[in-house]
Amino acid sequence: MIDWSEASVAELERRDRLPAGTSRKPRFQNRAFYFRSGLTYSVVSSGRISVRSMPQGWIFGHKGSAVFVEDDTQSELFVLGYLNSALATYFMKKLVNATATADVGYLEKLPYRKPPPTLEHAVVERVEKIVAELKADPAAEIRALRDEIDELILDLFE
Repeated sequence: MIDWSEASVAELERRDRLPAGTSRKPRFQNRAFYFRSGLTYSVVSSGRISVRSMPQGWIFGHKGSAVFVEDDTQSELFVLGYLNSALATYFMKKLVNATATADVGYLEKLPYRKPPPTLEHAVVERVEKIVAELKADPAAEIRALRDEIDELILDLFE
């Protein structure tokens, strides 16, 4: 737990200005992204990349890294569907990093294609259904929807 009171943040900022190598110097990086909504993922995964929505008001760290969609023309839910697809996992394991880790910067090395509007809408529609089903029942069976997303992403990459 982190104390985000004004006094605590002021102390973290004071320590952040200390010279490198100073004892108890915090790593107070990427503060402009703190508390923003985005996508988060665990850096260690033996199966598919596992990306989840990160609501506004949360922060991220090294073991729970984050992705932020900054292109207003790009759907965050489409990116969520793509990153959770079998193809993105294949790209990660075969092209980017064959180990079970997806450290900071690895996801940005994945091949990406901007989808045509119809394909983007189809993926987003299925992602919305998956999110709703998992909110209602965390053990919901989503395999069919996931398979449909996989097919759509494969079509995108021909």
